[in-house]
Amino acid sequence: MNEKDEMRKRMVAARRLHAQAQGLAEAEVLAAHADAFDGAVIAAYLPIGGEIDPQPLMRALRQKKCQSALPVCVDDDAALIFRRYKEGEPLLPDEMGIAAPRATAQQLTPDIVLLPLLAFDRSGNRLGRGGGFYDRTLAKLRTGGTCRFIGLGFDMQMVDKCPVAPHDEAMHAVLTPTQWHDFSED
Repeated sequence: MNEKDEMRKRMVAARRLHAQAQGLAEAEVLAAHADAFDGAVIAAYLPIGGEIDPQPLMRALRQKKCQSALPVCVDDDAALIFRRYKEGEPLLPDEMGIAAPRATAQQLTPDIVLLPLLAFDRSGNRLGRGGGFYDRTLAKLRTGGTCRFIGLGFDMQMVDKCPVAPHDEAMHAVLTPTQWHDFSED
């Protein structure tokens, strides 16, 4: 087992326990940061496996006239695409079996992508689930403009150093219940 796999295993268990104990209350705190995103096209995610839930923040963002989108996997080896989503709309499994907007939903290019994560470090590196979907997606979005990549997580997910491979894409910031970590100024 390599360093990333070992950290993933540890962080999946720790995040799940933390989410069960405090996840809902801490997710609600994120909504206080909605002013930072006023009017943007925001790509979020639906939480799985103890990920911090972005839905309270997304509800607050709708009040700020933000458009919401969710990721859709259309091919195992391709970048994700993002389709418009309004809370309560029906979702269907995508190629990875994850709930996603229907094919008839408008495809959007996000201004900001909110990323789930297992761990992050002070340099903006992110440890994800290991499929590379977000890394491929962020690499593609980086070439196309000014999209910002912001991780959402619990404070306990910050580590001293995430193992990094050449294909890994760094984030601009991470928002936790107690802090906004901005890496774009470094």
